[in-house]
Amino acid sequence: MTGRWGLQAAMTSTYVAVTAGAVLLTELVIFGMAALAPQAALTPVQVQGLAEATAAQMAAKLAVTVTDEGSLPSTYLGLPGTPLSPGQARPDGGGVSIPQTPGFVCDLAPASLAVIVSRDGTVLATSYPACYPVGSHGSDAQAGTPRKMLTFVRWPVSGSGQVPLPGGTVVWASAPVTLGQPAKVAASPGQGASSGAVGPGKVFGLLYVEVPADAQGTQGVRYSAALAWTGLIVLAAAIPAGLAFGLLSTRRLTRRMKRLAALTLEVADGDFRRRVPVSGHDEVSLLEQNFNRMAAQLQASLDANRRFAEASARHEERARIARELHDAISQELFSLSVLAGGLRRTLPAGSALLPEVETMERTAGGAMREMRSLLLALRPVALEEADLAGAIEGVCHAYSERLGIPVRAEFELAGPGPAGLPAAVEHAVLRVTQEAVANAARHGDPGQVTVLVHADGERVRLEIADDGRGFDVPAQAAGGGLGLHTMRDRVTELGGGLVIDSAPGAGTRVRAWFPLRPAGPVVASTAAAEVMREAR
Repeated sequence: MTGRWGLQAAMTSTYVAVTAGAVLLTELVIFGMAALAPQAALTPVQVQGLAEATAAQMAAKLAVTVTDEGSLPSTYLGLPGTPLSPGQARPDGGGVSIPQTPGFVCDLAPASLAVIVSRDGTVLATSYPACYPVGSHGSDAQAGTPRKMLTFVRWPVSGSGQVPLPGGTVVWASAPVTLGQPAKVAASPGQGASSGAVGPGKVFGLLYVEVPADAQGTQGVRYSAALAWTGLIVLAAAIPAGLAFGLLSTRRLTRRMKRLAALTLEVADGDFRRRVPVSGHDEVSLLEQNFNRMAAQLQASLDANRRFAEASARHEERARIARELHDAISQELFSLSVLAGGLRRTLPAGSALLPEVETMERTAGGAMREMRSLLLALRPVALEEADLAGAIEGVCHAYSERLGIPVRAEFELAGPGPAGLPAAVEHAVLRVTQEAVANAARHGDPGQVTVLVHADGERVRLEIADDGRGFDVPAQAAGGGLGLHTMRDRVTELGGGLVIDSAPGAGTRVRAWFPLRPAGPVVASTAAAEVMREAR
């Protein structure tokens, strides 16, 4: 369950616990407020209604206890041990509490009592034997006791009313104890006796209930078994409700997390092309966006490393070819040039072979010059070994020393700041310089080449000028010669521009500019692409 339902089970159980806790806390708050609620006194009419309910309930319960011989199991009514409250009734649920009143003295103060009398008024059962002993005829049982019962009771009709007595006002209610059918209480209480219809059945006796008219009200919520069971039922219902809510609310979240976890495994296995759909605007959506960004950066880095590895392999191959050309063909051309020069010097001045030998010597010299230029173009220059100015100075020195062409470089690099130029811009400036100087040396036969590099806070400007033969720019660009397309691609990929001014016999001026921007993953990839293009 942990592997399949871990997050969902944890969140669902939290929902269930929170829901059950909220319900339990609400019930405790309700009970607490009910316990602290102030008690208000009941009106006599309210007490009369409670007395009627008590008489009906007691009559119904006593009716089922009458034996076949027509007697009660006990002649004592009321609840033993209930606290006595002379002069005041004690509400109890939907009625009033009737205690068993022990003792041998009949107190004239209003009290809560219950008596069952027969048709002739004989007391059959009582809760107050001192005033109404079993076998007596009601209030006649003790001298001085006011007449309460037989004055208001009509056999066998239920009734209720309010009566002022010397000790205080009392409320009474009567209900027949009918065998085989519960008694009915009057529908509406009122002043004086009231009656209600009694269904068929044998009447065992008439129950008389008398309570004081004064009663203190109970709290807004009365603690009872029914109320406790209601609270437990609500609490039990809250558990499946919280469970269903937790499962429904976490299903989408867990599905997104599982999808993200599966794609994470695929990325860990090397598939950086996968992306997770971003949904919503929550924390998980931020995690999905960061995952996609991470996968894209990993893919870009992997592609850049792959291109850089390929470019490095081409660099090594070019270096090997340059060594082979230098060690084999260059030596052979040098030998051919030496032999042609020696042969020319040994021939007499008027020899017919002298023009051919001179032509062979010039051809060998031209081939050697072309080979040196080719070797300089093939030789890779790494910016890791020197800064931009040092690398360009190295290129200029190589052409001046090996080909005898004066190449001069000027630099104004104060603008970029302490961080220098971006790596991609430095690389492009170096490669364009190499390509332009190589083209001038191989095809322009210049007397001098000048390289100018100027950088300010916004862009880098590069200019390579020579005084060679020049060429027709549109014709050469259409034919794809002189590496013009390569130089233009290097510049435009970085957002710059390239202009070539040349004409036959007027020399050549190559001008390029590059915008300055911070180096980043895209710039690094561009630099690797330029290295690879240069290696081709």
